[in-house]
Amino acid sequence: MKKSSLKAIERLHRRDMRASAAGDFRALRALVDDEAVMFPPGGAPQRGAKEFDVAFERMAAGPKTHEVISYRLDFEEVKVFGRFAVEWGAIRGATREIATGRIVESEYHVMRVLRRQRNGSWKVYRSIWAPRVAPPAG
Repeated sequence: MKKSSLKAIERLHRRDMRASAAGDFRALRALVDDEAVMFPPGGAPQRGAKEFDVAFERMAAGPKTHEVISYRLDFEEVKVFGRFAVEWGAIRGATREIATGRIVESEYHVMRVLRRQRNGSWKVYRSIWAPRVAPPAG
């Protein structure tokens, strides 16, 4: 595995975390490959540039109901296979509801396939995430 690939993937992670923490949906859209497929929790798959352009623009234009307090990607494994990479781990964060001030913490399992771009950068090519559910006590 080339160190340059891992460094470029780490740059993608940092850009993702900065944009997510800032609520910058246009910057987030720039991290998604035009041929990507995403599987959000409880929602229909999203596919391709047109769907992503509409979805990210809708989020950018919508009312701001939450303030991001923290957002962190914690990948446990990243494996590069030529032009593709597979990674899995967790998304952890907290938001504050603007109307009530209530803080909501969240944690998701995430698995992504990345695709190397012609310029050597990486973008999200496939992604699925699901809420982490604590095991029952006892």
